[in-house]
Amino acid sequence: MDKKQLITIAGSVWCAVGAFLIIRGYFLYQLADSSKNTIIISLIVALVIGGAKGKFVLSKTARKNKNRIEGLEHSPLKIHDVFSKVFYFLIIGMIGLGVALRTYPHLVGGYVVVAAIYCGIGMALIMGSLVYWKSDVKPVLEEAS
Repeated sequence: MDKKQLITIAGSVWCAVGAFLIIRGYFLYQLADSSKNTIIISLIVALVIGGAKGKFVLSKTARKNKNRIEGLEHSPLKIHDVFSKVFYFLIIGMIGLGVALRTYPHLVGGYVVVAAIYCGIGMALIMGSLVYWKSDVKPVLEEAS
């Protein structure tokens, strides 16, 4: 496995998990005891905030991970090298938090809030995953004659 494959896998995981969370959020909205307008406003706010978080916060995390992968020196590279060891613990914690939110939605304001959190995080992951797909090669600009 080479570095480019690891970067592709990392971006794919971020994007797939983000899409999964948005779909999960959609189904959680169906459980919400709220008006249609409340749900629509909640979804729009979640996607906007999530998009901004992905662009300005998670993109830095993705950049660090991409740089870490590009700097790996050991060979052969393995699938578990796609994320750092610390990141795997963070993933476990996030899954646990998601389970807690779904189990006790009334503690945070109900399913409309939980759905918004899911959709916002999903959008943030999708926006953050764009770092993995971008080439770092800068085009050469021609000088004016």
